[in-house]
Amino acid sequence: MVKGGVKSSASSATRKKHARKAVKDAPPASDAPPLPKEKKAKGKARGKEPPRKKEYIPPRRPPPAQPDPLDTHGLAQRLPAPLLVVLRALGKKDALTRAKALDELRASWLAGAQLLRDDDAGTDPDADARLAALKLMLPVWLHHASALFLHPARRLRTLALSAHAEILRAPALRAALFSHLREAAPPAQLEALLGAWCMAARDAERPVALVARRSWDAHVALALAPVLGPDVPEDDDPARPLVLDAPRAAALLAFAQRALLDPAALHAALNPVQVSVDMAVPRTVRGRPVPAAVASASASARRVEEESAARRTEAEEESKTDRNARLRIGALGRCSGCSMRARRNSKRRSDMLEILSDARVWSALYHAPNCPFADVESFGHAQPVVRSYAWTLLQTLVENWIGAADRRLVPMLSVAVLRSSFVEPSVQVRGAMWRPWLKFLKEFPRAWEIDAAFELPKADESESDAEESGSDAEDEAKASPAPAAPETKPVRSPAFADFLQFLELGCAGSPLEGYPAVLIILSTIPSSILLHSDAAPDLPAAPFFASFWAAVDGRALSALERAAKSAAFLSALLECTAFVVRRVRADGARDAGVESALVRAQYARVWEECAARRLRVEEGAAGELVAKSLARLSEIDEGLFDAAWDALAPAMRGHLDSAEAANAQLVFSWLKAFRALFAEGSRPRGVAEELFEQVTQGVLARGQDAFSARSQGEGAGRALDVLLEVIDAFGDALFSGVDRAKALDDMVVGHAGQLLTVSPKLLTTYLSRRGDDQVTLGLWRSLLASLLSQPIYTALPALLDAAERGTLPDHLKPAQQEFDRAISAMFSDAMGRAKPDALPLLLRVIRSSGACAQALHGPRRRLTWRKGYFVTDQSFDTLLQQVVATFSEVLTSILHGEDGADAATLDVLVQVIAACVESRPAAALDGALAPALLPDVFDAAFLLPQALQTPGAPVAEKLWTSWRVSAPADLQKRVDAAISARLQDAIFHTSILASPRDILRAAADGGLGADAADALLPTRAHLDELLRTLRADPAAPSLAILQPLVPPAGAFDAAHGPDCEADRDGRGAYARGVGALLLADRAGARARLWALRHVLALAAYAEEMLAVPALPSPAFTREVPREVLRDVVARARGLTAYLLTPAAEESWHADAVAALLGGRPAGGLGELAAFTVDLVRCAQEEDDNLHARILHTVLQHALRDATQEDADQWVLLARKLEEECPETALAIVLGVAQSGTEPPRLARYRNELAAGVLGVPPRKAPTDGLLLLRRLAATAPDPDSDVAFLPQARAVNLLRACQEWVAADEDVGEDVESELTGVCVHLVPILQNVPGAHWELMFDLIESNLEVQLVVRGRRTLTVLWRTVRLILAIQDQAAYNKALRADWKERETAVLTLLRDIVASEPKSAPASEPRAVCREAALSIVQNLPQSLMDHTTLSKASMSHLLFDPSANVQKMAYELLREAAHKRTEHLVIEAGVDTEEIVKSLLPLELVSLLQQSLDAVDVEEDPGSVGRTFGSLLSWMIVFDLYTNASMKVKSGYSEHLQELGLVETHLIPLLLNLLQLYGGPSKPVKLDVWSIDEYFLESYDPENPLSARLLAAHVYYRALLTVPSLVRAWLFDCKDKNLAAAVTSYTAAHFSPVLIDAAFAHLRGAAETELAAENLAVRVAGAVHEVTAAYNVDEHQLEITLKVPPEWPLQRIAVKDSRRVGVPENRWRGWLLGVQQIVWSQNGSLVDALSLFKKNVTLHFEGQTECAICYSIISVSDGSLPRKPCKTCKNRFHASCLYKWFNTSHSSSCPLCRSEFM
Repeated sequence: MVKGGVKSSASSATRKKHARKAVKDAPPASDAPPLPKEKKAKGKARGKEPPRKKEYIPPRRPPPAQPDPLDTHGLAQRLPAPLLVVLRALGKKDALTRAKALDELRASWLAGAQLLRDDDAGTDPDADARLAALKLMLPVWLHHASALFLHPARRLRTLALSAHAEILRAPALRAALFSHLREAAPPAQLEALLGAWCMAARDAERPVALVARRSWDAHVALALAPVLGPDVPEDDDPARPLVLDAPRAAALLAFAQRALLDPAALHAALNPVQVSVDMAVPRTVRGRPVPAAVASASASARRVEEESAARRTEAEEESKTDRNARLRIGALGRCSGCSMRARRNSKRRSDMLEILSDARVWSALYHAPNCPFADVESFGHAQPVVRSYAWTLLQTLVENWIGAADRRLVPMLSVAVLRSSFVEPSVQVRGAMWRPWLKFLKEFPRAWEIDAAFELPKADESESDAEESGSDAEDEAKASPAPAAPETKPVRSPAFADFLQFLELGCAGSPLEGYPAVLIILSTIPSSILLHSDAAPDLPAAPFFASFWAAVDGRALSALERAAKSAAFLSALLECTAFVVRRVRADGARDAGVESALVRAQYARVWEECAARRLRVEEGAAGELVAKSLARLSEIDEGLFDAAWDALAPAMRGHLDSAEAANAQLVFSWLKAFRALFAEGSRPRGVAEELFEQVTQGVLARGQDAFSARSQGEGAGRALDVLLEVIDAFGDALFSGVDRAKALDDMVVGHAGQLLTVSPKLLTTYLSRRGDDQVTLGLWRSLLASLLSQPIYTALPALLDAAERGTLPDHLKPAQQEFDRAISAMFSDAMGRAKPDALPLLLRVIRSSGACAQALHGPRRRLTWRKGYFVTDQSFDTLLQQVVATFSEVLTSILHGEDGADAATLDVLVQVIAACVESRPAAALDGALAPALLPDVFDAAFLLPQALQTPGAPVAEKLWTSWRVSAPADLQKRVDAAISARLQDAIFHTSILASPRDILRAAADGGLGADAADALLPTRAHLDELLRTLRADPAAPSLAILQPLVPPAGAFDAAHGPDCEADRDGRGAYARGVGALLLADRAGARARLWALRHVLALAAYAEEMLAVPALPSPAFTREVPREVLRDVVARARGLTAYLLTPAAEESWHADAVAALLGGRPAGGLGELAAFTVDLVRCAQEEDDNLHARILHTVLQHALRDATQEDADQWVLLARKLEEECPETALAIVLGVAQSGTEPPRLARYRNELAAGVLGVPPRKAPTDGLLLLRRLAATAPDPDSDVAFLPQARAVNLLRACQEWVAADEDVGEDVESELTGVCVHLVPILQNVPGAHWELMFDLIESNLEVQLVVRGRRTLTVLWRTVRLILAIQDQAAYNKALRADWKERETAVLTLLRDIVASEPKSAPASEPRAVCREAALSIVQNLPQSLMDHTTLSKASMSHLLFDPSANVQKMAYELLREAAHKRTEHLVIEAGVDTEEIVKSLLPLELVSLLQQSLDAVDVEEDPGSVGRTFGSLLSWMIVFDLYTNASMKVKSGYSEHLQELGLVETHLIPLLLNLLQLYGGPSKPVKLDVWSIDEYFLESYDPENPLSARLLAAHVYYRALLTVPSLVRAWLFDCKDKNLAAAVTSYTAAHFSPVLIDAAFAHLRGAAETELAAENLAVRVAGAVHEVTAAYNVDEHQLEITLKVPPEWPLQRIAVKDSRRVGVPENRWRGWLLGVQQIVWSQNGSLVDALSLFKKNVTLHFEGQTECAICYSIISVSDGSLPRKPCKTCKNRFHASCLYKWFNTSHSSSCPLCRSEFM
C-alpha cells in the first residue's frame, strides 16, 4: 500500500513548469471559447493586418465525470435505508435539499457520535450498527465534502463544516477518516479536501470561518515532529492528527494557486457531473437485452435540466463574480498563513515564490478592470474584500520574509503596490492598505525607479516549442520586470502621477489618515522624480506643491471634520516644505535663492488661504503649526526664516489694517503663538516682539479714533472689536507698559457709558484683564449706577455673562443700593410681561447674588462661585419680601377664581422665589418666612395644578421637595400644621377652584404624611351644625310619587328662591364636606360610622335634585352635572350596604329598642345597634322629613335579618313615638311593613287605624283623618304578597266613613282625597267581589281627581294624578277577571279614559324635567295606549295634540308616546286614503298635522350626543317625529303619498332639518370623527325598547334607521338635497356611505317586495316578472300572440341616490312615441314620485293591458301582432268592420290579384 502522496518521477522544476503551462493553457471560465491569437506583423506591414481566417474552435471539454462511491463501491446495498436517502440527497444540486440532508445527518446520525467507541462493541447493538454505518459512509462523505465546504450557499457551508467537525470529534470516525485519507484516498481527492477545508477556514463569512478554523486547528498538524516526536513512525497511531507533510503541503499550495488564478475552473472541477452506476440487471426480451439508449437519453436530458436548475439556484444565492471573489479570498488567506510559516523553510518558501511571482496574483490589489501591470482582468475589480485580503498578504510578506534576496518578487510588488495604492477608492480597503504600503516603500525605496522603468511586456502571439522548453529562469525573467538602469534624463513615473492625483483629491477622501503619511511617502521618492518640473524649472517640486494646494482649490477638505482635516493638511504641507528644502540643499544642484523662493511662496500661500478662510484651521492651532515650522526653518538656515517672515509679517499687518474684526483674531492668535513658542533671546522672538509693538500701537490708535468724530458707524465698531481682541489675547503684556496702560485706562473709563451700549463685552474683558483693583472697582460701581439710564436689556446680559463665567475679579461689589431701581424695573416688566427678556434677566441677577450655585455654561454643568457683583444683602431681603407678599395675593385670587387672576403671573413669581431660594437657601429655612411662604408654595405645587394647569407647578414642586429635604423637623411640623388647617378650611370653601378630591390628593402628593388625608376630613360637630341650617322639607310635593314619606302638599311649601352658594361643580359647602367623607377608604368609613347619617342626607338631597332639577336645593345648585349627583347616590348606596351589614350579635334589635324605650345610653351596645340608637334619637329630636327618610333607609338594610319578634319590638317603639314624633314613627312603621316580616302588632295596628277613621267626624278629616290615612297607607303590605291589608268588612266600613267625609258639607281638601285615593289602591283587591256604594265612591273619586287635574295642573296635583292612575290600573286589573266589577267599570270607563286622554294631551309642552312627572306620564300613557276604538280615530293625531309628548324629558314617555302616535298615524292615513279615493273635486288635502310640522321645524344645529347630554332627549324626539312622518306613508295611496311629499317639499323640512340632523349624528360632516360604522348592525329595523339615552351609539343607530326609512319613503327629496348640495366632498361622502351601508339593504328589500307582488299585485296571465338579484336587474315581459314586450329596470349600486335605467328590451305592437311615454312614466314613478318598483311595473302592466284590451286578431294571419313588422291590425273594412295588418292585406292583394276584403269580399277603398 502506498504511503502518503504519490510523487512524480520528474524533477521539481519540470513539474512546476508544466503546472504553470497547464494553468496558462487552461480555457477561461466563461462558456464561450477564447479566440486564437495572431502574430503581429513586423516593420512597415504592421499597420495593415490581414483578415482573420475562419477556424473551427472545438467546444470546451467538460470536466471528467466522477462516479458516486455509493454505486461504485456497492455501499448502496450495505448502508441503512434512512442514511442512504440522506447521502443521496447530498449529491443533489438543489441547495435546500442538501441543507435538509445535512440537518438530518447531524440530528439523526452524528448527534452523540463522539461517544461511540470501538471498545464498546457488543454492549449496545444499535450504537454498534450506527457506528458501522457511519464508517461505511465516510468515502461518500469525502466525495461530497470539498464541494460542500466551498458551496455558494453560506448556510450549506456552515452545516457541512459543522458535520465534518462532529465526525472528527468522534475518535472512531476520526481514525477511520484519517486512515482512509492516508491510505485509500486518491491524490486529487486529498488535494480537494485539504484545499477546500483550509480555504473555508479563511472564508469571508466569519461564522463559516470560525467553524472551519476550529476543526482545522484541532485535527491538522503542520509538522510531524511537534506532534509525535521525531522518532515516531507515521503509521504507529492511526488516530493521530493529519500531518501536512511536504507532498500534502505542496498539494495544498497548488489548490490555492488554482483558486487564485482560475476559480471558475476550480468550481467546475469540484462540482462535476455525477454519474450513477446502474446496478440493476438488464432487461431482456426473448433472451435479448433491451437497448438502453432511450433511458440514457432521458437521463441525460434530466441531468441537463438538473444542472440548469442548480445553476439558477446558485445564481440566486451568489453571482459568478462573487463566487470567484470568495474563492480568491480563501486562497489569499491560505497564502498569508503559508507565508508566515515559510520564513524558515526554504522549500516551502520556494513554492510560495512560485505562486507570488505571478503578476496575476497581485492584480488583486488593483480596483479597475484593466490591470496596468498584468495582462489580465484585475482580480480585485469590484471586490473590495479581495483587495483587503491582498493587502493583508502583502503585510505578511513584508513583516516576515521579503528581503533583498527575493529579487524576483520585489520588482513586481513595486509596480503593483505603487500603481494600486494611490488610486484605491474604497475607504475600507485603504484602512488595511496604509501599514503594508508604507512599510514596503520604507523597505524598498527603489520601488519608484522600478515603476518608472516598468513597461507591460507584449505577449507574443505564437508560442514556439523553444519557449515551451525554456528553463525556469527564463520564464521567471519574462514574468518579472528587470530593474531599470539609472539614466541622467528626468524620470517620469506613472505612480508619481497617481500620487499627485492622490494629493489633488485630498488623499483620496481620507485626509486624516493620508496627510500624516505624505511625508513618509515623500521621503521614498527619488529626487529625479520629486524635484523635476516641466512647468516651472526654476522652482523645485512645483508639480508636487501644485497638487498639494489643489485639494484646497477643489474644496476636497470641505466636509465633516473640516477643521481637523485642514489642520492635518497644514501640518503636512509645512513638513513637506521643510523636507523639500533639505532635499534641494542636499542635492546641491540649485542655488540658495531657489530655496528661499520656495519657502516664501509656500508661506505666503499659507497666510493667504488661512486669512481667506478657505483653509479652515482653528486660529490657535494654525499659529502653533506655523510657529513650529518657522523655528525649524531658523534651525536649518536663518535666511530661510527671513524669507518666510518676509512673506508673513507684511501680510499680517496689512490684514489687520483692512480686515474685519472677525478675522483679526487670526493675526492675534498667530502673534500670540509666535511669542509663546519662539525662544527667548532668539532672532525669531525679537522680530515677533517688534511686530507685536507695531500691532498694538496701531490698534490703540484706531480705538482712540473710534470715540472721536473722525471715525463713525461701522468702522468705529470694527475698531472696538479689534481692541477687544487685543485686550483678550495680550492682556498682561498689554498692561505691562505704563504708557499703554494709561492710554487704555483713559479710553475705557472715559467712555464707559458709551461702551456699555456699543461694546459691553469690551468692558467685561477690560475688567477681567486689568490688574488694578482701584480702577476696576470705580468703573464697576459707575456702571451699576448708570444701568437704569441705559438700555438695560442689551447692556446687562454681557455683564452677567462675565459674572457667570467667573471672569470678573472678586473685589467688584456694589457700594450701596445702586442697582435696586434697575431690579425693580425688571420685576415690574416681568410681572406685566412687557419685556420678554425681563424675567430671564432678573433670574440671572438673583442667582448671581448667592454664595455658590451651579451654572449651566455651554454643554456642561459646572460649579460657579457667585461674588455678589450686583445685589447687596439688604436689597435681596427687600426683593424677597415683596415677591412673597405678591405671590400670596396672586395665588389666593387664582385659587378663588377671581377675575383678572393670571396663572402666567404666578409662574413669574414662582420662578423668582425659586431663584431666591436657590441663591440663598438659608432664606427658606428662616423661621419667620417659612410658615408664610411654604404653605403658598405647597398650594402652587400640589393644590392649584389639580384644578388648573399652571406652568409654574413643576418649579414650585421642586422648591417644596428641596425644602423638605433640608428643613429641620420642628419647622416642618409648623408648616405642615398650617397647611393642614388651610386645606381643611378649603374643603368647605365653595369659592375655591379645587374640589375635595383635589384637596385630598394634594395632601397625599405633598408628602404631609400617611394620615394627612384622614386628618383633613370634616368633624362630626361641624357637619351636624351645617345640617341643622339646611332645609329638611322635601323640595316638591310631587316627590311623594317616589318617596312614600313625603308629607301632603298642604303640610309644607315647595322649595323656591335662589341656589345655594356652591363651587364650580355646583356643590355647596355641606356637599363638599360630605363628599370628602365619601372619598375616604372603607376601613376608615367603618371607624366613622357616625358619618353615614350625613352621607344619607347628602344622597337624599342628590336624589331630590335628580328628580326635580328645576327646584333649588340646599346642597347643590341647579347647574350641577347629573353625573356628580349620580356618583353621590351610587357611593352612598354602596357605603350603606357595606356599613349596614347585619351584625354578628343576634339580639341587637331587641337591645337597641330596649335602649330607646328605656332611655339608656348606647355606649354598651354593638357598633350597628349604637349607630341605630343614635340615629333614632337624632330623628326624634329633629322629627322632620329628611331624618325620617334617613332612618327609613337605614331600617331597610337593618331589618333584613330581623325576626317577627324583632319587628314587633320596632312597631312597639313606633306606637310609643307616634304622638311626639309622628314623622319618625311613620318611618319606622314603613320600614317594618316593607321588610315583609308582618309582626302581629303591625296587623293589629292597621285595624286600629282603620277603626280610628270611623270615629273621625268630617270636620276633623283634614287633620286627624289625614294623619290616620297616612299611617294606614304606610302599613300597607306589598301588593304581591299574601298578606291581607284589611278584612273586607273593615274595608267596607272604612270607605263608608270616608264617603261620609266626602258627602258632608265641609270641604275635606285635596290632601285627604289624595291620601284616600292611595288607600283605595290597596283596597281594590279586597273589595273586588263585594258590590256596594264603595265602588261609586272610588269612581267618583277618580273622576273628581281627573277633573281637578284637567283644570289645575302643577306639581301639587301630580301626586293626586299618580294615585288616581294607580287606582285606575288596579280597577282594570281586577275588572279583567271579575264580571260584576267589569260591568260597573264599563259604565264609567269612557268618561274616565276621556278625561285621562285629555289630561295627557293638555300637559304643558315646555314643562321642566321632572322624574315624578315622567313616572306619572308613563303610567297614564300605559292606559291611554289601550284606548277603545271610539276614543282613537283619525282626529287623534291632529286634534288630541299629543305630539309634544315626543319631546318629553323622559325617554320612556317618548317611547310610549311614539307607540300611541304611530297608531294614530295609521288611523289618519286610512281615513285620508278613503277620502281621497272618493274625492272627485280635489277638496281633500293630504297634509301633515300642524303640531307634528311644528315639531319637525325645531332645528337641532350641531347636535353632539356625547358632548351635550342635554340634547339627547331633543334628538330622540326629533327622530321619533320623523318616524311618525314615515309611518303616515304606510299603506297610503299614491295620491296621499304625493300630498305628504309635496307638503314636505313646500316646507323644505327634509333638506333644512332632517338631512343636517342625520349627517351630524352619522358623523358625515368630516372633522376628527369618522363616520359611524354600520357593518355589524341591521339598519332596516330598530327596537325602541332597546334605546338607551345614556349610550350615544343608540341615537346614532336610530339615525341610521331613520335615514333608511327616508330613502325608502321619500327618496326623491333626499336626491333633491344631494343634487343641490354645494359641498362636493360632502355629497361624495354621503353617496359612498349610502352605497356601502344602505343601498344593498334597500335593493334587497325592493326585490323581495317585487317577488311577493309578482303573485299578488302583478299577477296576470300574460305578464311575467323576472328578478336578477346578482346583476340588480328586473325584467317585465308581456306576452301577446307568442310575442313579448319587455322592459328592463337596471338598479344602480347607489340607488336610490342615482337614477334607475329603464331599457326597452323588446317593443312589439306599440308605436314608438307611445312606448317612450310608457318608459318615461315608469321612470318618473320611481324617480320623482317616491314610487316603488312594484308601482312602476304596475303602471307598465296597466298601460299594456289597456293598449291591447279589445284588440281582435287579424283575419288573414289570425294574430294580433304582425309577424313581419310587429304592428297591430289597423286597417278596417268599412263593410264588415274587421281589422287587418297592413302587411297581411298587401300580401293578400298580391296573391289574390284583387282588392276585396278577405271576409266580406267587398272592395277596400
